Amino acid sequence: MGRFVRIDKESSPKTVLLNLDLVATVELAPQSDLLSSSGADSRKVYATFLAPDKTPIATLHFDSSADANAWVKTHLGVEL
Repeated sequence: MGRFVRIDKESSPKTVLLNLDLVATVELAPQSDLLSSSGADSRKVYATFLAPDKTPIATLHFDSSADANAWVKTHLGVEL
């Protein structure tokens, strides 16, 4: 049986289950300057979870890279 984590989407009734066994790579990227309207937004990051063939499985938004690192460590058991 795979390891799954439930992800609730903000401002949406939809819920997603992410199969952690499929994740081979996690990439962190800062929020684009085009999307950022204030200095506080500049700390926001996106974590993209990739399969072994580099196919994106999911992209999650975090308020900071520290939050993203903590989530990955908790759910995948590795530090970025």
